[in-house]
Amino acid sequence: MRLTSGKSVRSGMRGIDRLHRTGHFLTVLIAGLAAVLASSAFRSAAADRPNSAAAGSVTWTKISTNTGLGIASAGLYRTSDGRLHVAWPRDDNAKGFSLHYSTLGSSAKLVNTGTILGGWSSLTTYPRLVPGPNGGMRLIFTGANGKIGSPFNESTMYSATAGKTGATWTLTGGSMSQSKLVPLTDDAAVTESSGTPVAGWSAGAAFDFHVGLDPKTPATAPDHSVSTGTGGNVVGPTLVRDKSGHIWAAWFDGSFDTKQGYYIAQVLPSATARVKAPGSGAGSLANNQPLEAVALAARVGGGVYLAYCVPTKTVPCAHIALWKVGSATVRVVPGSATGHASHVAIAAGPSGHLSIGWFDAGLNKIRTVRTNTAATGFGTVRTLNVPRNIIAFDGLQLEGSQGPLDLVALVVQNGATPSYWAAEIRP
Repeated sequence: MRLTSGKSVRSGMRGIDRLHRTGHFLTVLIAGLAAVLASSAFRSAAADRPNSAAAGSVTWTKISTNTGLGIASAGLYRTSDGRLHVAWPRDDNAKGFSLHYSTLGSSAKLVNTGTILGGWSSLTTYPRLVPGPNGGMRLIFTGANGKIGSPFNESTMYSATAGKTGATWTLTGGSMSQSKLVPLTDDAAVTESSGTPVAGWSAGAAFDFHVGLDPKTPATAPDHSVSTGTGGNVVGPTLVRDKSGHIWAAWFDGSFDTKQGYYIAQVLPSATARVKAPGSGAGSLANNQPLEAVALAARVGGGVYLAYCVPTKTVPCAHIALWKVGSATVRVVPGSATGHASHVAIAAGPSGHLSIGWFDAGLNKIRTVRTNTAATGFGTVRTLNVPRNIIAFDGLQLEGSQGPLDLVALVVQNGATPSYWAAEIRP
């Protein structure tokens, strides 16, 4: 059985309702259908393999329960002890929604897992992890606990903190948004060089963000906004901090006209004009939205890099482009020109290299490739197996800040709802 790219119908109507609340349901639906059609139209998997590709078998570990949520993106953060922490949401049906953590050791082995909070009437499916106090972590999320009069029932951006082990979480007071209309998807977060957290989210035709944790709920300090100028939905926003301490936001603009495509703008310490990534889309071309958070990374040696699908009129992803923001050069990611790529992810390594990964629906495989330390060339493409017995692929995330590359995939196994799996590869 061929796997499908895009969002799983097994997510259920509660997951679909979440998309309606973000305002980009039609964008996701159309892009998902386009990806499925594209993967059906190009089936010559053997011919698609470049000679340089290195096939590989990796060991996958299931790191979550079945979550019931296919439209989701886990929060990832690696602490100084080398352990990778994953925050993920779950639909508990009549019991509401909950957020959980999983801690991974070497070789992506599951070390610990538990509940951060539960019993809420709504919770984000895009929880975000950033550095926290005293070497720990901060979870940034939105939702409502369903309790009348509670400050945690306002649908603003909230915060919880944990120490380095991630085993005990404390819900903090206050808010990271003045808005009470923060969506349950399309959320982003980062920290300033000082450690001050920054939360961002899709506000329809604008990217909104808030700096710092306000003691009041909602926050009394105002939110900031970057308009798309197109009327199109902001989809999959991502925030990163570059080497100089500047903070950048990138997103996909689902405007369905000539301005559709991938955009980036500096938002702190001052805002700059948004810039469209070269060849990243238009309403006359196939819808190439990311189906998850935009693949944006700040390289250790300097520079901000965006990886995205370049479409044609009939194919959402003719190939993946890697663009150093501001550069006139756009590099084609090797192994990605099969017509089947989706769920593009990127991670920065400690020596200056970048790793790009994606799911290839024609091969039913994940592919990864690593740049050189200057991010001016690529190494060998690796073609990796996916978790066993899966019928849909819903998301891919990468983390490689300390050397090894960890892959976190959201997949649907036969007879189950989506769950998170992890694997590790080394150079």
